[in-house]
Amino acid sequence: MKDIKHLRNLSTLMDSQFRLGGFRFGLDGLLGLIPGVGDVVTTGISIYIIAEAARLGCSPYTLVRMALNLALENIVDMVPVLGNVFDFLWKANTRNITLLEKHLADPLHTTHQSRGVFLMIVLSLLGVLFGSLYVTYLIIKAFLIAVQTLGMNV
Repeated sequence: MKDIKHLRNLSTLMDSQFRLGGFRFGLDGLLGLIPGVGDVVTTGISIYIIAEAARLGCSPYTLVRMALNLALENIVDMVPVLGNVFDFLWKANTRNITLLEKHLADPLHTTHQSRGVFLMIVLSLLGVLFGSLYVTYLIIKAFLIAVQTLGMNV
């Protein structure tokens, strides 16, 4: 339990240590304001939390969910200004500690939930893949029809 307490404290420091009015924020949002360096440091700490969750026996599906929380934060972080605001709001480390605690309390249930999330993500990604392939097909088809039409009119 000492490991969990250490990780929970680290998560709090990164996501919600400070209060401004009713809004809580942590070092993640503040360090994220430093271009490049801030993101490297905060991502490194988040990866450490996920690695510790793996060491504590989290299922691969739960680890994938944790990694996706971090990935979403980093993807949105690429958008100027919006990414900085998102850093203050998303709190990936807090979400990941919650997943870790749920897994340790009830590994089977959490693994089943995580499998469901994992399956939804895989199906969504496949949908995006096939959707983009279909759009590519339509563009190529339209291009070939345009070329053929231009060729006949010349």
